[in-house]
Amino acid sequence: PRQSFVMVKGAARLLPAEEISLAEPPPAEPPPAEPPCQAPGQQEQHLHLMMQLLRPQDAIRLAVRLESARPRRVRYLLLVRPEEAGAEAETALLGVDFAHEGATRCTLGMVLPLWSDTQVFLDGDG
Repeated sequence: PRQSFVMVKGAARLLPAEEISLAEPPPAEPPPAEPPCQAPGQQEQHLHLMMQLLRPQDAIRLAVRLESARPRRVRYLLLVRPEEAGAEAETALLGVDFAHEGATRCTLGMVLPLWSDTQVFLDGDG
């Protein structure tokens, strides 16, 4: 399935089909400067590779690039849930790692199902 994302400063959000057709083009403004370690299009490549980890019925609702304790490692936190209506009960947080910026494969480092009574606290400055 085709998925469209909005990406802003290391975070990406899935656009539902109705938002894609109704979305107005963004105002003309200069593109933000890419971080020096990130090649143009690298975040799109990372999203594509991360989507390959998922089941066909799952979709990435939110992807956030995290700071890593290791200088070369690239880490993302994903909010994932099936595309079916009413599937909110199957929402999960996934931790995905790339060995380095240009890596052509990624690994799943964390799976945390989100239940109705789950509380998640992220600590740190990143």
